[in-house]
Amino acid sequence: MLVGTILSLMTLAEVHQHPGGKELPHSKYIRVVSEAESPVMKTWIKSKDGLYVAAAMRKPKGDGPFPVLLYFHGAPGGRGMEKLVEWSSGSTGGPLWERFLQEGFVVVVADYRHPVGADLGTPLNEKQATYADDAVAVYEHVSALPYVNKDRITVYGVSLGGSVTMHLLSRAKPWRAVLGAGAPMAYFGMSRDGKTVDADLTARHLATVSTPLLLLVGTADSLMVVAQRTHEEMAKAQKRVRLDIFENGYHDFVAGPQGHAGRNEPLLDITLDALELALKWSRGQVE
Repeated sequence: MLVGTILSLMTLAEVHQHPGGKELPHSKYIRVVSEAESPVMKTWIKSKDGLYVAAAMRKPKGDGPFPVLLYFHGAPGGRGMEKLVEWSSGSTGGPLWERFLQEGFVVVVADYRHPVGADLGTPLNEKQATYADDAVAVYEHVSALPYVNKDRITVYGVSLGGSVTMHLLSRAKPWRAVLGAGAPMAYFGMSRDGKTVDADLTARHLATVSTPLLLLVGTADSLMVVAQRTHEEMAKAQKRVRLDIFENGYHDFVAGPQGHAGRNEPLLDITLDALELALKWSRGQVE
């Protein structure tokens, strides 16, 4: 009985290692879908308390229904429409968004409000409207679009967007989820070093999660310990989770160049490896 339980948990919670870290020229991987063919649709979505949340959307040609990549960026919230459009069009050099579009996904790059308070690891105040409510509003809006396959929505959160994503998973049931260099400390009540979590908060949150989760993180990321602890807590709760660790990956290497001022964010071979894995995960081709 014990052996069977261990094997079951191993299947639910696999860990994979990936070598790499070589820099690549990004020009051949961006601007691969003409905006004449797939223009950016600027959208404002009403949240719980009346705040309007910006989202940049692109869709493949045709009527669908299409699968969806719903992407939540890293901190801070409130980036605004201009930055969302840059990402969705590949203007910053990151290949992630256009590649999903090229593969037949509707791609939604969504904003959210800045967390209340300076500590991004502080659990959300359940009596206030927060970025969790913004995520729900965006998810429900996208799910209702006539050209969307609402049963094939993948939510992808990078850095603080990982916390946004985890809170959404406790309130909705998307098809798949990805945390790329995720920082879901507020969701677990977790310390930044991953050593402690709020056990009661974690149990309450994870009891409501049914979406399979893929965790992507690099060895050069100080939050790798957070990804490992997230994997551990999901596995203990018998949730379907997979952790992939990429050699030499910086904090949010999964998205590639994002146009952050003063930061070195090259396109790496492991960026493309993580992208291929995220695509397969979103299609249900890997577990």
